[in-house]
Amino acid sequence: MSNKQLEYSVFCIENVAQRLGKNGSELFKILSESGLLHSYIIPSYEALHTQSKQYIVDEIISVLRERNLVA
Repeated sequence: MSNKQLEYSVFCIENVAQRLGKNGSELFKILSESGLLHSYIIPSYEALHTQSKQYIVDEIISVLRERNLVA
């Protein structure tokens, strides 16, 4: 994982956690245990890192909800 992908991952985790009212550690655990961190967030770097914060957060929350990982 490159430094840019790591920064993007942290950005995603912190901003999604904030929107969902969770702390970053809690969301990191959900993403890690579900495999979404390595199967979705990191691979989506090239496609999503140029999008707006709102778009990225909305997309990740949509995936989390589709998989019943958050309410």
